[in-house]
Amino acid sequence: MFYDNVKASCARRNTNITTVLADLGRSTSGTGRWKVGGYPRLDVVMEIAEYLKVSVDELAYGRGNAPYADQTRYNEIGDEWIEIISHIPQDRQQLCKDFLRTHMVVPEKYSDDKEA
Repeated sequence: MFYDNVKASCARRNTNITTVLADLGRSTSGTGRWKVGGYPRLDVVMEIAEYLKVSVDELAYGRGNAPYADQTRYNEIGDEWIEIISHIPQDRQQLCKDFLRTHMVVPEKYSDDKEA
């Protein structure tokens, strides 16, 4: 259920739905409908997902429950990456992103697929 998924995502970020909606300038009046199975408009779902740094799928289906998600791979590495990334200080995040982007491709001289 959407409400439960948002609540769980908020808990992982040490916040709550009321705070998220207030920070987004949104009303909390619709949350009662969410509790009984309703959904907000897609633009609101997208804003909440962006604020919480989660996917829209996570809010709609629950963490790791999207019907087409690779559950095994996520469960193996997802939590570890989230833990690591969540501890990177704000002022160092861009440096870390740039570092990872430059190391995503293995240079040919280090590749196991080198031509003989």
